[in-house]
Amino acid sequence: MKKEIGRKQKNAVVIGANGNLGKVLCKLLKENGYRVDPIWLKDDHPDASKAASYKNLPETIDLAVYLPGLNAIRNTEELNEKDWDAVFNVNLKGAFLFAKAAFSAMKKNGGATFVAISSIMVTHPYSHTLAYTASKAGLEGLTRELAVEWGQYGISANCIRLGHLTDPMRTTPRNDHLLTAVRVKTPSHRLIQHTDVASYILWLAEGGSKAISGSIIDFDPAYTINRWPL
Repeated sequence: MKKEIGRKQKNAVVIGANGNLGKVLCKLLKENGYRVDPIWLKDDHPDASKAASYKNLPETIDLAVYLPGLNAIRNTEELNEKDWDAVFNVNLKGAFLFAKAAFSAMKKNGGATFVAISSIMVTHPYSHTLAYTASKAGLEGLTRELAVEWGQYGISANCIRLGHLTDPMRTTPRNDHLLTAVRVKTPSHRLIQHTDVASYILWLAEGGSKAISGSIIDFDPAYTINRWPL
């Protein structure tokens, strides 16, 4: 879609922009007239878990998206503090630091949207994902609190509880046997496409979030609720 004549230039900041989902989202945003902060598009982007990485955000932000996710697949008894801290730093601390730094720029336009990515692991956890599951649960709480605190400024905050994508995140080894089993249990026998998620985030940014701030959106084609035994 080409930028509409006379439409105000909108700014988006996508943390995790160079990941599989991030690339698809940024492409869609640009096609719809958004300027995407180029700093996070680079392969040598700043460390999302460091406060100093957010010192040069745009003066106004219409859409702020936090995508990073780190997993540490370990038995709980083998999960050490270093692994735990690394996962929480990326999945939760980084989101806090980004939200804190972006607030003033989001407040300026009086209608900004904040989006974070959670996981179905919060409500339907798999074994050996303790740090990931706990950190994403914390991220959902963070998002809901921001919706309450920031609503007075016209800022919405929503969290997408994401199901299985066609391609897993980089820190989770691809398991085709698992993905096949997920397809079988999913009523539509379809995994989630990156374009599905990107289009939904765009819809939120273009006004959809005005009515649903504070929501934890189950972005999952009924895989987690399918209890049909046959």
